[in-house]
Amino acid sequence: MLIPRIFSAFIMLIIFLSSLFLFSGKFFPFIIYLTSLIALYEWSKLLKFNSQQKNIFLITSVILIYSIGRYLGDDNGRLILLLSSIFWVCVAPLFLIFNPKLKNFLLGSLIGWLIVIPLIISFNYLISLGPWIVLLVLTSIWLADSGAYFFGKQFGKRKLAPSISPGKTWEGFIGAIFVVTLFSIATVYFKFVDSYSSILFFNVVLVLSVEGDLFESYIKRMAKAKDSGDLIPGHGGVLDRIDSLCSSLPFATLILISPSFFGRII
Repeated sequence: MLIPRIFSAFIMLIIFLSSLFLFSGKFFPFIIYLTSLIALYEWSKLLKFNSQQKNIFLITSVILIYSIGRYLGDDNGRLILLLSSIFWVCVAPLFLIFNPKLKNFLLGSLIGWLIVIPLIISFNYLISLGPWIVLLVLTSIWLADSGAYFFGKQFGKRKLAPSISPGKTWEGFIGAIFVVTLFSIATVYFKFVDSYSSILFFNVVLVLSVEGDLFESYIKRMAKAKDSGDLIPGHGGVLDRIDSLCSSLPFATLILISPSFFGRII
């Protein structure tokens, strides 16, 4: 299982970096749009939409994604990122605490769009800042995930959210904070970023990424599914790979493109 997982991760990394840095980044939006649409399809399966509901949801999703690419203005984009950030800070924790059954088609659809659509907007903004900015923010999230996995495997004893995701531990979470803090300090030292406020910035992004992972685990537990899909050997579905990005990137982007108490980060 480890070899397919490593091979799949390598292929995904090659596709991602190629679309980001080659051909002037022209294929990057296509990769993001396609990835988001697949994730929304997996969401419809997890929520067990019937055939008619799934068709309505996916057709509407295509229209929304197309509209974002052609018609979304700057003010509306920032508003959607703000709504997404409010959802993850104020609403998603209530789902994790009370574990309600998400059976209403309209509510399930709205949450699915609120999770995935802002990710597209985030990438559109970040790529306009430059491909290295995209890579810098994503690297912090990937390092957090790797740090949590390593420290959790080596030292994990206390469960972070046993009723939602028994594999996650407080030791892994603290390890992720340690790794991301070192990364933040290194980015300032080597002048990739402008201020040590990046330590707070990257760690807030880390907390939100963990929440996104837990939220998808809650949805999968509700659906009695191990993974969101089986498209990626060794990794499960697309939604399994982007859940932490969906929760953390809208906030990160909003901070990077707006004045904030963090000050200038990059």
